[in-house]
Amino acid sequence: MKRLTLSPLLLFLILSGCNSDSDTPTTTNPNIPTPSPSTPTEMVTLAQSVKKSLEVSYSHHEPQLDRTDNLEGTDENGNGVRDDIDLIISGTDADETVKKALKQHAKSLQSEMNVDWDTLSEEQSKEAMRQLSNNSTRSLQCLMETLGSGFSGASRTLQALTFNTKERTMHYLKGDNVANGMAFSVGGHENACD
Repeated sequence: MKRLTLSPLLLFLILSGCNSDSDTPTTTNPNIPTPSPSTPTEMVTLAQSVKKSLEVSYSHHEPQLDRTDNLEGTDENGNGVRDDIDLIISGTDADETVKKALKQHAKSLQSEMNVDWDTLSEEQSKEAMRQLSNNSTRSLQCLMETLGSGFSGASRTLQALTFNTKERTMHYLKGDNVANGMAFSVGGHENACD
């Protein structure tokens, strides 16, 4: 005759199912709603929290968003980040390290607005794109190191804020056309954060 052995975990699960103090009704009455099983609370990552904070800050500062025809927009303090985007980043509840990483990425995105693709030769355009790509890769690596996985959500939000007019989007597409067919190195930046 074989002995049936129950593991302590299985025994605990069986016994906990027999608890008579349960709030779940034992009869099925169609007039009494059955409580839904509780779903485990999703763990919110830092990256998700920062993306949400950017969106909330945008909703508070949306009227100040620069929608002029000027590609560069206004940068009164000369830090390389458009003032309206600077205001949105500053309005987040993120700590200073995260805000610095966000500003570094916003600056790398904004730097493309300073390149006049129409006046550059093909070789000059490709060299400008290599520099922009290097800065962008470095700023993305900083975001990844600071926010962890899911950092791309915050990056996409900053892209949407930066290229928020038809003129800015068309300028971005000109740069995208220059980059077409080019190869870029990814990663390898030590101390990616400024």
